[in-house]
Amino acid sequence: MSRISSFVLLVALATGIGWAARQSSPAANDAATVEVDSAWVATHLLNLRRILNLPGSIRLDFKEKGESSVPGYHLLLFDLRRGEERRTIQLYVSQDGRSVFYDRLYDVEKPFQRFRDGIRLEEEPTRGPDDALVTIVEYSDYTCGYCRQFFNTLEEPLFERYGGQVRLVYKHFPLTGSRAWAEDAAIASACAYRQGNDRFWALHAKLFQAATRLREGKSVLLELARQAGLDLPAFRQCLEQQDALIDIAQDVEEGERLGVDGTPSFFVNGRPIPGLLPPEHFFHIVDEELAAARR
Repeated sequence: MSRISSFVLLVALATGIGWAARQSSPAANDAATVEVDSAWVATHLLNLRRILNLPGSIRLDFKEKGESSVPGYHLLLFDLRRGEERRTIQLYVSQDGRSVFYDRLYDVEKPFQRFRDGIRLEEEPTRGPDDALVTIVEYSDYTCGYCRQFFNTLEEPLFERYGGQVRLVYKHFPLTGSRAWAEDAAIASACAYRQGNDRFWALHAKLFQAATRLREGKSVLLELARQAGLDLPAFRQCLEQQDALIDIAQDVEEGERLGVDGTPSFFVNGRPIPGLLPPEHFFHIVDEELAAARR
């Protein structure tokens, strides 16, 4: 499901931050208080924009300080501007100026490091070189329409545009509460991965291309596995025994720990992207993270 696909949705998300901050009640920082003002904003403007996932067409202008309801945190008000459009959003900044609370808590100097540290990259389905400057981790569901849209409109163009500068890591996050057959599709792709990384990506493509048929059950999965060139007896055994459920559970647990609550969700070098974005916006984020990786 897409949650930040436009300026309007971005603003709608931002308006809930005051409530979220009060509910989460981030602990007050006992370190020395610093002056969090326009100079502080100017110093950290680039990272603030990255935290907010702002497209290049939107300006972020510091407006004023507000009265904070969160102990140990300043409340800063900003205007988001695009042409004649303007909306006000709120950010909470710790008294020592080191942490920012938006949809979650970020270190202003290294805002995405803790998310990067929390993502397992070994022995996962991967496209692209291990030493790529940017790693895109995708939490996805083969029965999700927005995930299929990412596959159709962005997956291949990312490699056409960036080549060996990016790698894509796939994580299972089947929304079984919405579609019972989502788990079987996830098991099928996990079984394919047990036959090799290339076999995973072959079936991965088939699953998205035949997404509307997946509710028909295991006969479709076996047909797609045959088309993808898998070892059918081994695939059938893996599918029936459901040993690969442990791989899926591991991904889901990791995603939930990182705050994933819908699909597709991405982490671009640890930078959270909760939803499908237009291609130009997604490319803009990759460009920013490439630049950050080179600094």
